[in-house]
Amino acid sequence: MSDERFNKDLCGWLGADETQRKHAAGFGRLKSVAPMLFGDAAPTEPVLLYKAYAQALGQFPNYPAQRIGDCVGFGHGHANDLLQCVEIGLGQPIVYQETDTEFIYAASREVAGILSNTDGSYGSAAVKAMTTLGMVSRPMLGPEGTYSGARAKAWGDSGVPPAILSEATPYLLGGAAAVTTWDELVTALSSGYPTTVCCDQGFTMTRDAQGFCDRQGRWGHCMAFVGVRFDRPGACVLQSWGPDVPDGPVALGQPDWSFWIDQATVEAMLAEGDSWAISRTPGFEKRQLPPAWRYDEAA
Repeated sequence: MSDERFNKDLCGWLGADETQRKHAAGFGRLKSVAPMLFGDAAPTEPVLLYKAYAQALGQFPNYPAQRIGDCVGFGHGHANDLLQCVEIGLGQPIVYQETDTEFIYAASREVAGILSNTDGSYGSAAVKAMTTLGMVSRPMLGPEGTYSGARAKAWGDSGVPPAILSEATPYLLGGAAAVTTWDELVTALSSGYPTTVCCDQGFTMTRDAQGFCDRQGRWGHCMAFVGVRFDRPGACVLQSWGPDVPDGPVALGQPDWSFWIDQATVEAMLAEGDSWAISRTPGFEKRQLPPAWRYDEAA
């Protein structure tokens, strides 16, 4: 695909190196920290967690495209936004506020000790920042809350301003757990826990008739898994390159800024060791999702 909106240099995952592993060590695997989620028969109908967006907001978010290598902020911000929508759909008294991705990106770099003029971060550092430093929303920042690549760059270099950092503390993420297998991913999504993925797998930028993209090339990128299906086993992932990227058909009501990935490729991505299920509470409870999130009503 030739499209000026897509540039594989606008990614930003720095890889599974010593720094990534250091921060990952502070979290357990989902199967270890939440064994109560496992044991039931695997679902056979799709788990379309992204439908929680439309139920809570009336439509999918109109996210901008990232402008620097701050995909780690986008992947974790998108996941946290969807988590809010899931909680609303499950009856929690939450007022949705879009997460500020620049904050997550810069805070992750502070936690990782990599503040500098270069771009990039780690998923493990992002969830550590979200669970220890907190988060801010775009509305909390007022007119300055609109996404800005320049702000992401500046904060990623010098850190989040102290006055803003102090506002984040009340909004800590409750918990995070490593997701390293297909079974863990299916289980996380089946109980309403969006899961970020950081890896170096690249893809074609045109969806096929069923909404899938094929693996192609390599780039270090962070995205968010938001659905699974079993007719053609695979997972749906949200990207951060703006509307209708990739191009091509969509399926099962997915957003036009997402694509499906076959199970074998998903397993290889998770095996890279920097993917995270997130929860508003310190633990992960087994939850029954609304039926409308488990099948395609238009099918």
